[in-house]
Amino acid sequence: MSFILLLLSLVVFVILELVKRSGKKSTMREKSIPDAQTSLKIVERYYHPGHSWVVLGSPDEVTIGVDDFAQRVIGHVSDIQLPELWANVQQGQVYTTLKHGGKSLPQVAPVSGVIVGINRKLEQNPDLVNASPFDQGWIVKVAPANLSLELRNLLKGVVAERWEEAVRNQLVSWFSHPSQPVLQDGGRIVDGVSDLLSDDGWQRFTEEFFPIAMTNRNNNQIKN
Repeated sequence: MSFILLLLSLVVFVILELVKRSGKKSTMREKSIPDAQTSLKIVERYYHPGHSWVVLGSPDEVTIGVDDFAQRVIGHVSDIQLPELWANVQQGQVYTTLKHGGKSLPQVAPVSGVIVGINRKLEQNPDLVNASPFDQGWIVKVAPANLSLELRNLLKGVVAERWEEAVRNQLVSWFSHPSQPVLQDGGRIVDGVSDLLSDDGWQRFTEEFFPIAMTNRNNNQIKN
């Protein structure tokens, strides 16, 4: 009888130990494998032909900035003309201007809405646009007005990649006989293309590569 009780006790002990270890493994598995919904952040970025971008944070707020092409061709951003908080912006209209020396580059809003946030870090460090155009160098946050409709006018994914490649080819063609190379090894645009051009040359360049921004600038000059 004693032997049977001892055997039963050992069986119970083994079962409890297995259950305990199974619980530990389950806990460790939960800790080592993060929740996919919280750990994976999929960024869907849309591009405007005027070389601005928008990232959808939520249906009520989006983040806007300038693309790599814009920050590279203007060069080191020494100043940036930021818009006012709560100002209205319209898709395709100028909302900010990048400056480098005596050169300036107006940028258009990729979507319409009300500005609900401004990257104040750019006031002291405008070159964040150069260092991190798609992250720390964002410009404004906007409460969009017609987001689902206006996204149809923007580029994303493979279409955006092909457009960027076409712009690079257009750049090489524009500088058919450049005094300095405009592309680095690997096809990346050199920084400070504006430094290669005179004031008149820069105006012709922006008319070629930023026609929407230039149209808005001319309209503002006529109004003034």
